Amino acid sequence: MDISQNSSNCMYNLILTKFNENIGRDNFFSYDLQYPYFFNIKNDYFYITQSILDNINSTIKLDIDTFTNELRKEEQDYNSIAPKNNLPKKRYKAITTFSVTFNKNHILSVIVNLIGMIEGEEPLYNYLYNYNYDLLTGNEIPIKNVFNSNINYIEVITNYVNYKVNQNPSMYYQDVEIVVPADQAFYLTEDGVVIYFGIDEIAPSQFGIAKFKMQFSKFSPYINPRFYCSTAGKGARLI
Repeated sequence: MDISQNSSNCMYNLILTKFNENIGRDNFFSYDLQYPYFFNIKNDYFYITQSILDNINSTIKLDIDTFTNELRKEEQDYNSIAPKNNLPKKRYKAITTFSVTFNKNHILSVIVNLIGMIEGEEPLYNYLYNYNYDLLTGNEIPIKNVFNSNINYIEVITNYVNYKVNQNPSMYYQDVEIVVPADQAFYLTEDGVVIYFGIDEIAPSQFGIAKFKMQFSKFSPYINPRFYCSTAGKGARLI
């Protein structure tokens, strides 16, 4: 099977996504945790080693559990000393949601939003984690792999992000200098690659997570064909 396809070919990954949700509450801490679990579908045409999917499943779950446990400890630490300082105790909550944003050509891209909050206050934490995997090898996909090997991808991304920032400068910190690192955070979608920055990194927190979508159709000369496929009128394949 040739995975170095041009933009006219798509192959959907034959894997199942189970939706999981853990909900709980104790005295001053509650949680609503949504996360995926991926299963392989065995057939004659498409097969992913289950251990690869299990590694992705466990990585996502570990990140969610770590975030939740750290927030729970913060709640316990605060509420243990609040009465000594004549302060009211506070209720904390951990919330996670997820989305499978790209699932083609043996590539899987998933995002998980992790929010930690105190009842009646602005969120304490708002993180977006990305999981971009090559299902053939089980390896994480770095941003450079999304682009053709002869492309200066850092320059292309940097120029685009700065261009978008200059279009709406009031939404970003004044004189912000965008420097895209080799491990730039990103995720894939059906029509592009989304570059994003953390809360308060390049823009005030009220504007949320700063995202910049580089549409495949506009950047096609730079994009590795494995990541850019079109289903419209092309007879997309399931195998």
